[in-house]
Amino acid sequence: MGNIDWYLFGCLIVAWVVCFLCMCKGVESSGKVVYFTATFPYLLLVVLFFRGVTLPGAKDGILYYITPKWEHLADPTVWRTAATQIFYSLGISFGSVIAYSSYNKRTNDCIKDGIVVTLINCGTSIFGGFVIFSLLGYRAHKTNVSFENLKSGPGLAFIAITDAISAMGAGPLWSILFFFMLFLLGLDSQFGMLESLL
Repeated sequence: MGNIDWYLFGCLIVAWVVCFLCMCKGVESSGKVVYFTATFPYLLLVVLFFRGVTLPGAKDGILYYITPKWEHLADPTVWRTAATQIFYSLGISFGSVIAYSSYNKRTNDCIKDGIVVTLINCGTSIFGGFVIFSLLGYRAHKTNVSFENLKSGPGLAFIAITDAISAMGAGPLWSILFFFMLFLLGLDSQFGMLESLL
């Protein structure tokens, strides 16, 4: 198994301490925290979008994003990855979704809520793609690296995007805001899982 990575262990402890402090007074107190942790990433996405589309090479990145590659539709791996992503992002069958639904009134229109949540979730993912690919277009323009050489997964957020952000004006500020956004998104996920246990 190997040794404990103390740096990661410390980060895990910090994340759970922050989560505890936000939820120590019950579910009602975490609702107030979620107003900030859920809206700030949207605000930052909008700012990064307008910053990203003004950079050189952003057009190439966005065209790469919206141009379909029809040959990939026959690949079952693409469909499996897409299904995994949508199931995870919507939280289907997670205990937190069931716990949240228990707070609704009996007369609540759950079908409408489900449709609205699905549309917001998918719309956010599509909009986030425009943000990411405008930054990747800038990175490709700056480094002369083709899009085909970019890997997907965590390396995309932690390596490729940070390279593009650090090359922008006021790079450290953008990097801090970007990673703060990722921290808030992770914190929201922890809230959901923890509230389902409370």
